[in-house]
Amino acid sequence: FTYNSHFRCSPSDSELSHQLHSALEQSGFTESRAALQSAAADVLQQILRSRLNYDNFFVIGSYSEGWGNSLTTLDGRTDSNSDIDVMCLIPGREYHQRGLCECDGAPEQHEFVNGHIQCSGFASNPADATDGCTLRPALDNVSACRLCRYPPIAPLLPNRVSNIPHSVLEALRKVLTSASSPCHVVHAASPDRGGEELRVSTSFLENRML
Repeated sequence: FTYNSHFRCSPSDSELSHQLHSALEQSGFTESRAALQSAAADVLQQILRSRLNYDNFFVIGSYSEGWGNSLTTLDGRTDSNSDIDVMCLIPGREYHQRGLCECDGAPEQHEFVNGHIQCSGFASNPADATDGCTLRPALDNVSACRLCRYPPIAPLLPNRVSNIPHSVLEALRKVLTSASSPCHVVHAASPDRGGEELRVSTSFLENRML
């Protein structure tokens, strides 16, 4: 073998980034298509709420974030091994974080540790899968409960230096107090902590970032 063939330099991070960007564009993942996909998810959410007469259904996950629940191509079709995530907020159930809750009265409060509230007695599987068929893709039905407020979000902390554009940070701040993007917890836990804690979801913040 030759020196060049055996000790060939690995691509730089910049080169890998350009290769990824090119591959995504060739697969249809463009800004305009992602925006259209997210808009389609918003329409689907409104249809779902209207048909079921319940406003606490949310279409979340990759389908609503512009990926179109597909990691191969963005053309309006759902991958055969993918699904649409639909979250339903359980009515009348709300949790409160110790040291952060500002609600009136004296509600039961829970410790917030590493992205989870410490609350036992729940299954650790957050989703109930429904198989797809010819007329519709598979669904993951996720039950969630409200959390009275978002925990501190690192990029939004005072005096925090961030590379995130100011306009995006302002949009994230609006999400924190918007009724259309409530903070919530899902039935998921850290390794070996199943049934002992609930994970605080930041899906609405992630959606806004994208």
